[in-house]
Amino acid sequence: METRIVEMNEFVVKGFSVKGSFADIPPLWDRLNEEIAKKGIIAEESFGVTLSMQGGKVDYIAGIKSALAEDFSDAEEVVISAGKFVVAKVQGGVPAIPQTFDALIQRGDLQFRKGYGMERYIHPVGSEGYGIEVWMPIK
Repeated sequence: METRIVEMNEFVVKGFSVKGSFADIPPLWDRLNEEIAKKGIIAEESFGVTLSMQGGKVDYIAGIKSALAEDFSDAEEVVISAGKFVVAKVQGGVPAIPQTFDALIQRGDLQFRKGYGMERYIHPVGSEGYGIEVWMPIK
């Protein structure tokens, strides 16, 4: 698995959240994509942020950078702290996201810092699909 280290500034993800099972996440993305289309927003990236996982329940936000989502109603926000992240491209689509996170966590050469791990979906204007990366905060 290829990785890279990225240092980034703090930013805010704004979107829709769910506190429930992993099966509740795909409809959340449908809601976000409908809102983006309805408002005519051009977002070349979107983010899935896991706030917590306990006992088979997940607290998760699907969103875009807050500056693009100013008109979203009933939206939640999460601050992604500035700092270094290890980034890995996901091979195998959405079903491979958990394995990619696991592979990063199991690496012995990384020191993780407090912060949110996230998925970054890259969908440039005019593209037919999207790429997926996972981001984990490191020291």
